[in-house]
Amino acid sequence: MKKIYILLASVLALVSCNDGFLDKTPLDKLSEDAVFNSDALAEAYVNALYTVLPDPYQEGNVSCITDEGYFRYGGTSTRYIASGYMDPDNVMYIKEGGQAHNTRTTILNIWNRTYEWIYRMNYFLTYIEEKGTKMTESGKNRLTGEVYFLRAWSYFLLIQRYSGVPIIKKPFALDGDFTVDRANFDDCVDFILDDLDKAYNLLPDAKDCVKGRINKDVVLALRCRLTLIAASKLFNDPEHPAGDVFHGAYSQEKWQRAYDAAKAIVDRAEVDGAYSLDDTYDGFWKDIDSPEIIWAKYFVPTSDANDNYTKKAQLLYTVEYFNGWEAFHPTQAAQIDFEMKNGKKWFEEGSGYDENHPYANRDPRFYYCIAAPFYPYGSTDKNGSYSEDPLLLYYQYDDMTREDFLVSNNATEPAYTSKAKHTTSGNHGGLELYKWYIPTSYISESQTGTLLYPWFRLGEMYLNYAEAAFRTGREDICREYINKIRHRPDVMMPDVTESGDFLFERLVNERRVELYAETFRYFDLRRWKLADIYENVCLASAKTMVLKKGNKMDTVYRVARLYDPEKNNTNYYWANNPASKTYTYAAHDGKGTDRYGTPIQYIFTYSWQGKEYTIDYGDCILNQNPTPRCFPADGRNYLMPIPRNEITKSEGKLMQNPGY
Repeated sequence: MKKIYILLASVLALVSCNDGFLDKTPLDKLSEDAVFNSDALAEAYVNALYTVLPDPYQEGNVSCITDEGYFRYGGTSTRYIASGYMDPDNVMYIKEGGQAHNTRTTILNIWNRTYEWIYRMNYFLTYIEEKGTKMTESGKNRLTGEVYFLRAWSYFLLIQRYSGVPIIKKPFALDGDFTVDRANFDDCVDFILDDLDKAYNLLPDAKDCVKGRINKDVVLALRCRLTLIAASKLFNDPEHPAGDVFHGAYSQEKWQRAYDAAKAIVDRAEVDGAYSLDDTYDGFWKDIDSPEIIWAKYFVPTSDANDNYTKKAQLLYTVEYFNGWEAFHPTQAAQIDFEMKNGKKWFEEGSGYDENHPYANRDPRFYYCIAAPFYPYGSTDKNGSYSEDPLLLYYQYDDMTREDFLVSNNATEPAYTSKAKHTTSGNHGGLELYKWYIPTSYISESQTGTLLYPWFRLGEMYLNYAEAAFRTGREDICREYINKIRHRPDVMMPDVTESGDFLFERLVNERRVELYAETFRYFDLRRWKLADIYENVCLASAKTMVLKKGNKMDTVYRVARLYDPEKNNTNYYWANNPASKTYTYAAHDGKGTDRYGTPIQYIFTYSWQGKEYTIDYGDCILNQNPTPRCFPADGRNYLMPIPRNEITKSEGKLMQNPGY
């Protein structure tokens, strides 16, 4: 009797193979007839398919390979990508013979994993189609609809990273031909849209669906995201009008398709009242019943070694815990784009920016996303006791005045406690990730208090709608939906009123802020073809030093500043020497080096609302990364490389992406 390739325990979990989607060894656990003719067993099979993409709560998360953040321990998970060294060999996992960390994953190299899951989806669909089933009609329709959606989701994830990929609709036989061509990008999009249509016709309405399961609105949300990406410049470029594997055929009508898809899901909120923005910005990750959530992964209760009943998640824990081990440092480049409360960037005239309080009076979302110095950073211990301490760094120099300290070439970094050692070291980012953090939930090394991860939420759909409206000449709608985001009750930022290119700049910035640390930035910069600008800004972090002499304290902020050419020859900046742990006070000429002597540029000119502003990062910490952040000049990192082992298994049939 034929067997299906599953393993059923208390919950069903699929095993992954080391050899990619081409290797399919039967696990010989249950007959396919038993599984696919039972509502309960078939649902268990489909449940496992939901894990086709791991949630982004990983140590080496995608945000750390953008200008949003930095993972200082990410040598084989994030740093080689952020530094522009990604290639077909080093994206392969160590277990596959490559160099990428097996568990600290960026969830970027998903080729092997995703085709494994697509095989299992195809197996389910083929059985139901060719053999039929004794499942109930409602069970068969719902589960088949879920699998069609999950296959569409899988192919979407692939084309987002690689562009056109092989379209495989049937499970390969063990003696099948695995040398499959990549399909053109547009053909892949059409295939995904067809699967979404099938899913929509079979799935229940959201109101009739169990929380966390796929429903009709989830289909609308993915169609919105897919068509937006397919219409964007990376894949819909007038400079590449002919369609092929790497680009779609250029058409302005793709923006109308994206607009229609966005309107369909937005109307579920605006017309049907099915969704609304949460009253609080943190509601969509703290409240499992948030009205903003369209589809989410909910973390299941579990127990850690101390029998603390908490929610299982991954390791985006903070410097407060585990002796400074953490997975995400916000960058100075990111904090620059959080506006002041009056709607101006801090470097604009009239912003009200105070260099003695550089993080004050910002867009309220800044404080939900980023914990700055003097920020109250609460925590709950395993006994449920809550305490709140400021995120604050002290430098004790009782025997020196501030002036003596500033001009000294021999100022040694002070002693620090075990808990704070990473906080005061040169490698620390100076800011902490606050988004996703629930201070009233206990955190251990294997547990965080995170309740959910929203795969789709209304805030993103509004911004997708705004962008498609802008591209189709509906600037009034674009402004309206940006401002809906900005008018969230606990945000209440001033209206965006611009038009033309200035409105698009506002839209880019709004996505930067609203969707911070939600994995969008990596893909946004690529689909807009702006990564070569933003991801070449130096990796710079802040440091806040509280100098203390007796009862007197003076605070020094090492942050990004406006460049002042008139003071360049006489102004002095901190330069950190990690080897001797000393600070020297050296002349600043706009250039520096990393710890290996590689030159670093740290003066950059930004264009914002028709004016140019030169930002000087020279006072920041510039040596967290052994190599500078870099987006390759040839643009190859706009797409992921197909792993070398997959090219080999296809006997060279798979075409590699340009530049690799």
